[in-house]
Amino acid sequence: VPLISVSLGKADWIADGAHSYGGKILATVTNAKHAASAIESGADALMATGHEAAAHGGDVTSLVLIPSLSSRFPDVPIVAAGGFADGRGLAAEIGRA
Repeated sequence: VPLISVSLGKADWIADGAHSYGGKILATVTNAKHAASAIESGADALMATGHEAAAHGGDVTSLVLIPSLSSRFPDVPIVAAGGFADGRGLAAEIGRA
């Protein structure tokens, strides 16, 4: 498995095994505290889940969370997990980068 997705938890128990064969860890996070923990535990990339994801993302929307995480962790790839209903919303977010 080249990519393993973990959600809202520490990935340290699986990261070493995945990294041993070249696999990558994608960690779903809802805030900067979880993102820092995920990176420390071996995550290679973050999936930012804002409030629009059925309210699983806490009180912060994707349009706030994604730029916040990308500023705080500039060397970590970030995947947006929802919050964009159409191309205009996606273009707005890309334009903010």
